[in-house]
Amino acid sequence: MKPLWNHLINILLIVPFIMVLSTVFVINRELANGVVSGKYFWFYLSILAVSVTVLLSWGINRKKISLSLPDLFIILFCISGVVIPHYHHGAVTHKVVLLLLVLILYFYFRIFLLQYKWNRVVLLAFFIGTGLVESIWGLSQIYGFTASQHTLFKTTGSFFNPGPYAGYVALTLPPAFYYLLSDYRVLKGSFRCRFLPYYIRWGLSALSCTGALLILPSTLSRASWFAALAGCAVVGVCYLWGRTEFSRHKQNLLTYSKKRLFTRALPVLVLGVATVAGVYYLKKDSADGRALIWKISAGVIKEYPLGVGIGHFPGVYGDKQAEYFLLKQGSPQQQLVAGNPEYAFNEYMQICIEFGILPFLLFLLFIGSVLYRGIRHKRYAATGALVSLLVFAAMSYPFSILPFLIAGVFLAALCTSFGKTPATGRDLLKGGIALFLLLLITQVAIYNRLPQYDAYKKWKKVKVLYSAGLHKEAAREYEELYPCLEHEISFLFEYAQALSKLEEYSRSNEVLESAVKISCDPMLYNVMGKNRQALKKYEEAEQSFLKASLIVPNRLYPYYLLARLYDETEDAAKVCEMAEILHFKEPKVPSEAVYEMRREVRSMCEKYKNK
Repeated sequence: MKPLWNHLINILLIVPFIMVLSTVFVINRELANGVVSGKYFWFYLSILAVSVTVLLSWGINRKKISLSLPDLFIILFCISGVVIPHYHHGAVTHKVVLLLLVLILYFYFRIFLLQYKWNRVVLLAFFIGTGLVESIWGLSQIYGFTASQHTLFKTTGSFFNPGPYAGYVALTLPPAFYYLLSDYRVLKGSFRCRFLPYYIRWGLSALSCTGALLILPSTLSRASWFAALAGCAVVGVCYLWGRTEFSRHKQNLLTYSKKRLFTRALPVLVLGVATVAGVYYLKKDSADGRALIWKISAGVIKEYPLGVGIGHFPGVYGDKQAEYFLLKQGSPQQQLVAGNPEYAFNEYMQICIEFGILPFLLFLLFIGSVLYRGIRHKRYAATGALVSLLVFAAMSYPFSILPFLIAGVFLAALCTSFGKTPATGRDLLKGGIALFLLLLITQVAIYNRLPQYDAYKKWKKVKVLYSAGLHKEAAREYEELYPCLEHEISFLFEYAQALSKLEEYSRSNEVLESAVKISCDPMLYNVMGKNRQALKKYEEAEQSFLKASLIVPNRLYPYYLLARLYDETEDAAKVCEMAEILHFKEPKVPSEAVYEMRREVRSMCEKYKNK
């Protein structure tokens, strides 16, 4: 009875980890920005349950816990990545706490996967299942059965836009593909009850692959397509390379002459180049925009080798892009595609910018050691999924989205967790102390985040006051919420706007000054300029509007505000200069508002000409 009882307890202890992996599905409509913020608070609740579960699982199974080389690399990465940039520039508290909790979750997965043989099987199968659910969710949005999470996009699943959604589905495709291959040999034999878990896993994998192949083309996410192909290629090669029947083909491949190998590889190379070109022209402006981001980000790395601090990429990037266009280095196409990104669309560049070069190298060592151990120990399903994540990270921003971070540490733990050596008395003492410390740190970190839940809940209600024009009441509520939500750009913008409407221009600019450190949205500078204009600080107002016009040159609104400023100071030459710019500069998105601004500024210029 005792072994059966232990099995039942171990199966129940998997539930909190399933809750963590279920974070991807969570949407809380009671909270402001509930598609994103709801996931965070579910994660905090889940990891608190996990911290207790790991302690119980270790106490029951008592498998030895030991640090590996990847563990040391990830610890050093987190410590150096927080300490070095924080010493120079500071960091966003919200992101530092999240980094700490994700690091702890990695070790919770590492410990838990070692304790019971079915933990790895069940959690990986559930992870594949999350991809299937997301695929079904996306298909139901396409056919109108469920609503999208974004008004501009039809297919988002449980995410805010289709890019991350497609990336997550692509992430679950390689493990599903692997089990589609490896479990098929069980299906070929006669039915046996003891093979039932393999039958279920194969069916789940088949459905998940089908769903992913149906939904991915509709998202138009090129990064997810490349990620899925790379992960499945790794799985396919690794699986076939170890098969006995493939040995002869391996030998033939190794003995091919260079000429024959070139003849076979040339069509594949041509097809690959044609595919890349086709994908580029599918969304050319988007690709050119990301190329500009990467070019400017490279300059930021050169200027800040020690990092700018976690969460400060957008603010530093905005300064660098404004400088780039000020020096007339941008081409007309670059001016057209320039934007105000929150992310570098290349996580390796963003890590290097925010954390610094040394932590970035430690991160690469961590990734390399994880992949090496995954391939060496034949964890091909997890390795393929991790490769998908790494490829997707080269063209998007998955490490800035919580479900990807959870998936990443889970897959890394799968690749690095081996051995089931029973713990000795000394091991039990060290393991118990380590787990108790992790539990204590987890509780302190989550306690630090608890006030945010009420803040997000209240913010959603205050948005109603703000939208109704009740700025005095809204500003009073925003003031109370400010300490908890100072990392939310949209909150800071609303608060600053409310203060500006109440003619509290100096306080509004104080809020905006904190916002531009973590954002490069030109609208922040536009509002700042209008506040300074109202305070009769015309030179400072001019600098704010010029900064806005340089960050995103294809927007005409800053030039309109400059024209109004020059009109107030009666600078006729500059008013007419702005009228000329507005007349000849083509906007990225033409609209009636653009034509109205042009007419108004033209009339200003004509007024001075008539005088």
